[in-house]
Amino acid sequence: MTQAKFYKAFRVALIAAVIACASSSRANAQVQYQFSILHAFGAPGDGEGAGGPLALDQKGNLYGVTGGGVYKGGTVFELTPGANGQWTETIIHSFPDGPADGVNPSGVIIDGAGNLYGAAGGGVNDSGLIFELSPGTDGQWTETILYNFCSLPNCADGTGSSRPTLGPAGSLYGVSGGGGADGGGTAFELTPGSNGWTYTLLYTFCSLPNCADGKDPKGSPVFDATGNLYGETWEGGMSDAGLVFALHPETGGQWKEIVLQDVHCGDDGDDLSGGVTLHAHELYATTQGGGGDGCNRAGCGVVFDLTRNPSVSNGPSEQVAHAFSNATQGISPYGPVEFDARGDLFGVTLSGGNLDFCGNGCGVVYGMKPQKNGKWAFQVLHAFIYSDGDTPDSGLTIDSKGNLYGTTAAGGPYEAGVVFELSPTQFALDTALN
Repeated sequence: MTQAKFYKAFRVALIAAVIACASSSRANAQVQYQFSILHAFGAPGDGEGAGGPLALDQKGNLYGVTGGGVYKGGTVFELTPGANGQWTETIIHSFPDGPADGVNPSGVIIDGAGNLYGAAGGGVNDSGLIFELSPGTDGQWTETILYNFCSLPNCADGTGSSRPTLGPAGSLYGVSGGGGADGGGTAFELTPGSNGWTYTLLYTFCSLPNCADGKDPKGSPVFDATGNLYGETWEGGMSDAGLVFALHPETGGQWKEIVLQDVHCGDDGDDLSGGVTLHAHELYATTQGGGGDGCNRAGCGVVFDLTRNPSVSNGPSEQVAHAFSNATQGISPYGPVEFDARGDLFGVTLSGGNLDFCGNGCGVVYGMKPQKNGKWAFQVLHAFIYSDGDTPDSGLTIDSKGNLYGTTAAGGPYEAGVVFELSPTQFALDTALN
């Protein structure tokens, strides 16, 4: 099944959610964002189905990954802005470039020197790998495989990986969705040295009975100022519906897991959707369902935050910032949310929005602004109509001017996805939906 056909099938599977979520729309706040397609995928030799949040360098260039490409194993691309407002795409790596190379990359990050780091499937053990792409003075990029998963007996180091995170001293931190001593995935560190990169296992998930500590971690973990690592799992926990966790470094190089929030399949959400965000000492995440009548998808998903609560032994307290109970607001918020310099929150949904397109809507970009009463104003900034994109399934990237950049997995002029920009004509969200 091609990627485009997969997403068409996925939309059909969500029709029940549209029926459950449909209700009369409320008056929309009139904050305008200008939508632009920066690049449409699908030309001969180009990639298709972009995924993973985009990386932004100091010059304003964007980097991302796709499927497809010359060798059909995916690409890493660069988009460079021009003086005339046009953007130029350069494919800087095509997978698989040899039998030991990766396939189907899951996203890239960038360091201060302009090196890109990412994760992909494939590799010498066919269990995934972490790679680096380094720019040369001649405009060429050099790929280095930093680590191949399943290099330890019984794949104790994990199999597969989400996009890694840059940590202190140039180390990379990440999670693997499978493998580990108990098959529930791992958290790991890769440390650079004079002889290459060294792998360190930080934690093995599903180490507790009934996987109470979580199973199948997803998304890029995030750091706080004291060195704690945060993330989420898609399975495990008390209700086997996933959880949000913290990994705390202890003396002797050991890391301790703390379960911050179990997903219970109800008003607080169902089915975590791939990444946490740390902002102002609080954690934010999304769920694809729930927020309504439980796990029957009567709710279209939620955005929630975890804040420290002194009344619960200094444990976190969950607050639902927004429940997507209206299909025109979007269905199934997905990926990590992102904040701009003013503290406004932005994200995407897989479907919903304009219900006249894609059977159940092609997805939306939404914004939320914190209010003085502790609640959030919500606004749909753009509803996709297939010709401009379909199924935005990755978090957004925001520059210093408040421009939003993202990708869609399908739709667009060539039906293979797009890179898009939303530029605010009014910088902040000022009016709440009541």
